[in-house]
Amino acid sequence: MKKWQKYFVIFICFILFTASTYGINLYRQYKATLQAISIAENSDGDKDDSNDGNIELESLGKEPFAMLLYGISARKQLNDGGRSDTMMLALIDAQQKKVSLISIPRDSYVQIPGYRMNKINAAYPLGGSKLMMETVESWLDIELQGFVSVDFEGFIELVDLMGGIEVEVTRKMEYDDPIDGTSIRLTPGKQVLDGKNALDFVRFRQSNDGRHASDYNRMERQQQALAALAEKVTPFRVVTRLTDMMTILSDNVKTSLTPKELETLIRVFASFNPANLETTSLQGEGYYHNGAWYEKIPQGEIERVQTIIKDFFDHPSVSDPVSQ
Repeated sequence: MKKWQKYFVIFICFILFTASTYGINLYRQYKATLQAISIAENSDGDKDDSNDGNIELESLGKEPFAMLLYGISARKQLNDGGRSDTMMLALIDAQQKKVSLISIPRDSYVQIPGYRMNKINAAYPLGGSKLMMETVESWLDIELQGFVSVDFEGFIELVDLMGGIEVEVTRKMEYDDPIDGTSIRLTPGKQVLDGKNALDFVRFRQSNDGRHASDYNRMERQQQALAALAEKVTPFRVVTRLTDMMTILSDNVKTSLTPKELETLIRVFASFNPANLETTSLQGEGYYHNGAWYEKIPQGEIERVQTIIKDFFDHPSVSDPVSQ
């Protein structure tokens, strides 16, 4: 999981920071992009660019904090806001320029506050980002300071902007869903995929013949696809496509951080060393129940991750290992 998680964070920060140093017009667009992706609100429901966001601006670079990162798979043609297909808990120590990412299987069977036990990705359509955060906080006993979400349409647009990505398809992938119009057709072998097929590659879980692939199989494909996308993101490509990239970010990335908080973090992590990023994931056991697949996470695994979280906040040293 390490490569794609690193690029998930570094890729967005690199684009935004590059924009802030590349000319007056691009700097203005950079500032507009920060405004567009921030949905922080004040008590009157208006966009808030003050210091009253989830994190005190003056202490943003001093105290470690946790955020929820997730990708949204929406079906706009059905007027469906979608579900959270990819979830990560991000532990951030801006002072030490250190990040720990903990992947959460989307099928994790959890108690959703105010509702019954269900897959964790059901929290988003039931109550949006707020319920997603409440679910994770209750389940893992952690306080979250905010979230960052990415619509997978943005992934399609970025892949197409970069001219496609080369991946190794290890099995035949055929799946049709007449309800939402999904039609996946991929054959085995190394090949260059456009945005639509790249998204099919990372989302595929079940074929028309009923063969099922786990969340972990899909996470491996996400790793391969995002690593391939990152290889296309050279400084030359970024500079020549910066305007289009910022438009894609504006349309597809949302966060509860204020623009000032975002800018502070971007400046802090502009020289981020990937060696200071640690990753792990919650490990469970898949099972089939009442016509659906779930991921049962043992209590011992939850306690392991809670220990990682506690150690991160209690011992914020670059040399301390975070993941196992």
